[in-house]
Amino acid sequence: MQITDKNQTVSVDAYVSQVQAKQKAEPVAERAGRQQGINADTVVISDAARRIQEAQKQLQAIPDVRIDKVAELRAQIENGSYAIKPDAIAGRMIRESLLNDLLK
Repeated sequence: MQITDKNQTVSVDAYVSQVQAKQKAEPVAERAGRQQGINADTVVISDAARRIQEAQKQLQAIPDVRIDKVAELRAQIENGSYAIKPDAIAGRMIRESLLNDLLK
């Protein structure tokens, strides 16, 4: 049983010779320009993405710890003048809990 055609090699050779003839006929400058086009990728960032990037940069510039506030509280604790206000703390905890429940 024969699986492949004997003339298959002839058609591949014809294709290869056709491609080679086209490459010889094509001007060198045109080939170089096409190759440069392949390597020149561009990226376009939308205005929204630019604003997000700018906001991220600004957030990264803000320190995570307010050193002045920490120093003030540390000094109050050390000299015994730091006053805990349990009613105010409980009120804020309840308020935040209610807001979280409403926003779910």
